[in-house]
Amino acid sequence: MLEIQNLSKKFKDHKVIDMLNTTFSEIGVSVIVGGNGSGKTTLLHMITHLLKPDTGQILLDGLQPSNIAYKSKFFYLPSDFYLPHYMTGKEYTKFVLSRYAASNYDHLVWLLELLDMTTSQNKMLESYSFGMKKKIQIAAAVAANTDYIFADEILGGLDFDTVLLVQAIFAKISQRKKIILVSHDQNTIDCFPEDIRVMRQGKLIPFTGSPYELTTFIKQDGVLRDKLCDVEKYFSTS
Repeated sequence: MLEIQNLSKKFKDHKVIDMLNTTFSEIGVSVIVGGNGSGKTTLLHMITHLLKPDTGQILLDGLQPSNIAYKSKFFYLPSDFYLPHYMTGKEYTKFVLSRYAASNYDHLVWLLELLDMTTSQNKMLESYSFGMKKKIQIAAAVAANTDYIFADEILGGLDFDTVLLVQAIFAKISQRKKIILVSHDQNTIDCFPEDIRVMRQGKLIPFTGSPYELTTFIKQDGVLRDKLCDVEKYFSTS
């Protein structure tokens, strides 16, 4: 279980996370949505120990981020990942999986074939397209066989067939592990509607309606609502 207690984080005078309290179960897929700058990536960075909170604590199966065992429990897929260009895909995945004791190399071989990356794994990462870089990362994340996967907009930039494949993979493996996705993609929200949370004013708000109702709910946000009114007025008078 992921437990977040009284978590706060601010940059200069701007409070991004404000006394956030929430928990995530050990299995299933949770989707976090919210506007740019609402704190979604900041939250993931604190969960993955890339940022330290100003107040509060995070516990992963009872472990604190400073514990070495904490880091072995998750794989993080950031939106702005860096891959070493001097490595081949095969060298990179071998290095990454060597850091996780429970890694399954048979899974990796199968996943690379599924994602049409078997041949490409022998090429240098610098030659990879944006989508290929995401595929190799996703394959590594699943093959690392951690208890948790945290992903920040990982499906953006992938072709639709690959998105459907990755969603199917996540749906299956989430029966025995936890996946937390930050996503704005309507298709992903439709695919995983069981636990949707909206990041707003530094807090995570559970959403219990349908994916269609989620759009209406987000449109009620003060800033977005005002901008939508401005659009209506501008194009009605111009």
